[in-house]
Formats: sequence, C-alpha cells, structure tokens
Amino acid sequence: MVSSPIRRPTVESHYFAMKTIHLRISGALLLECDQFRDERGAFVTFWDSASTNLSGISFSPDSAHHAYNERAGTLRGMHYQREPRAQAKLVRCASGRIREVVLDLRPASSTYLQWEAIEQDAAASRALVIPRGCAHGYLTLQDQTVVTYLIEGSYLPELAGVVRWNDPAIGIQWPVSDPILSERDRTAPDFQV
Repeated sequence: MVSSPIRRPTVESHYFAMKTIHLRISGALLLECDQFRDERGAFVTFWDSASTNLSGISFSPDSAHHAYNERAGTLRGMHYQREPRAQAKLVRCASGRIREVVLDLRPASSTYLQWEAIEQDAAASRALVIPRGCAHGYLTLQDQTVVTYLIEGSYLPELAGVVRWNDPAIGIQWPVSDPILSERDRTAPDFQV
C-alpha cells in the first residue's frame, strides 16, 4: 500500500537542506535530508526546528528515544497514545533496515483506518514524521537494527494504545508471518471502530 509521494521544494539553511515528501496518510511526511560525506564517513542532520518551521512543519519534541533490536524479524507496534494527549513522532533508522508503517486512527481524517508502509535504512538520510492520532510500528529487516525517535508530547501510560500488528480489520501487509513480539503486542485486542 505504498503510494506516490508528493515532493515539496527543498528548504535550506546554512548547514541543513531538506526535501519534504507528503505521504498518502494525511499529515505523514518523509524528510529527506542532505548527507555530508568525506573520508571519515557521513554526517546527517535529521531535525532542525528553524528549517522545518520554514517548510510549515510544526513539531516540538519533548523526548528522545533509542531502540536497539537484536534480530531481524522483530516487530514493534502498532503503538499510539490516545487523546487528549496524542503524540507526534519523528523516527529514523540509525543502523540496519526497517519496514515502517503509519496507521491513521483519526476518525475525522480523510485517510481514517488506512495505512502506509515505507522502508528505511541507515544509509538513507530520511526521517518519518508521524502525526498525532496515528499509530506507528516497524519490522526490523536486519540484525542489530537501531531506531531513534523524537516524540512530541509526554508519555502517559493510561493513554497508551496498541493495535494488533495482524488485526484483520486493518489488514497491514508485513513480510513475515511469525515476528518476534512483546507480550503486549502479541495479545493486543481487535481494533474497535
């Protein structure tokens, strides 16, 4: 269910250049950032508030997280936080490779209950913006994959939600049938519309 993204003009500052790609899910964005390479390797700035504000992205992270995944086939998701304290996220694959999914859970959205998948790897200089009211999950496609998150909004356990990765009402297509899951993700109930 991957669609053709809409490319927006490049936004540049003195050290940061970024292309904004609007995905099919309303409000979901893929940020393609310049990568600076030399004999040492590469340097990527995947978030710069001044530059992203110029492109119309309103996102102010409250926390940063790092998830290390030992084995390929690990699936984390589909996680979200309910209103009135829904969270927005900016996610990047720091090492390895992942298949990421955004699921729209906003009843008033034109893309309600639709999902979109993209693949990211550490070599790409991209970050995915997940809007408030959407669930997010990913499957690792390589061993020792690291995923970094910037999250807008405080975590409140009583509002944390999960949609089962293989809920037939949603129909997300994953390239595995028996992923490595947490108990919470494995036992998530069917989604109630």
